[in-house]
Amino acid sequence: MPLSDLDSTAAHVRHGIKTGIAALLALVIASLLDPKFGMWAVVSSVIVMQVNVAESIHMCWYRFTGTAVGALIGILGIVLLPETPLGTAIALFCSVAFCAYMTRHNPRYRMAAITVSIVLIASLGAENRVVFSLMRVVEITIGVLCSYVVSIWILPARVGEALEVRLQTQFTRASDIYAALVEDFLGTTATTTEATLEPLLKDIAANRGLFRKMLRHESPLFDDNATLMDKQIVVLEQCARHLTGMLRTVLDMREGGYNLLMAPEIRAVVTASRVAMTALGEDREPDVNSLRALLDKADRKLEELRESGATKRFSARELVQVLAFYHYIQRMGEDLQNALGRSAAQS
Repeated sequence: MPLSDLDSTAAHVRHGIKTGIAALLALVIASLLDPKFGMWAVVSSVIVMQVNVAESIHMCWYRFTGTAVGALIGILGIVLLPETPLGTAIALFCSVAFCAYMTRHNPRYRMAAITVSIVLIASLGAENRVVFSLMRVVEITIGVLCSYVVSIWILPARVGEALEVRLQTQFTRASDIYAALVEDFLGTTATTTEATLEPLLKDIAANRGLFRKMLRHESPLFDDNATLMDKQIVVLEQCARHLTGMLRTVLDMREGGYNLLMAPEIRAVVTASRVAMTALGEDREPDVNSLRALLDKADRKLEELRESGATKRFSARELVQVLAFYHYIQRMGEDLQNALGRSAAQS
């Protein structure tokens, strides 16, 4: 699903249904152990359930480990200090203060501080405070596990699936912007502005973080093609650099663009490169040799024009712009060819 779908109305409806199911499941299971204290299981299930699987798994681990650490600290307070107002106050202050300080090193201590508070306060007056505290930890764990299971097995909304579609869409957008920049430079159109690339660059910059989230939380459970996605992200980052350079050149070029003699060769390379972009986005393998042949043909044409003196009609500034723009086209094609060549070799 597209990443935007993870924040759509439908996604939040699914999230509401799943959270309700997890809460009910936690209540039923916890009530079988102790009907009086199912609240902690329900609260935990609601806290850790997130819209997508990766976030839910992250929150489950965050809640579980924080609870375990907080329970250990709280039980130490119970054992070491008497159950008096002063003893409870000292235990609560020292435990919570320690956990709050430790958030400097790991955010899970914030959850540990919550668990410490539950263990120390809710157990007051219980016949066996340690057993009481351990039961509360068990209930919290039940809530975490219920959300974990529901998140994975019921209407899962995965970052991996969304990232796959997101990358494919970005290749299409990059291809369209590439074509527009080339036509602007050749003087055919004048459609690009400083803001043309901003949305795409922002989305490409976010890919790496989403990929890491998928690898860490979803890949152990789901069969995502992480190798392909990593390659796609790298190529999109390369494309972003080339497109940025091309846009700067277009914005700085002379009015009306350049009616180049080698425009047919350039357009042929661009067309083949756009086919390669689409293929990478869809995990297909186009004819790599064709792109390489067109790149070589364009190089030969440029060399012929230089030897014939055709480039002398440009001023020094104009010649730099033309060569710079052509350089980005060549680098774009070479990066795409290399990526597709590695794919063919691996397959």
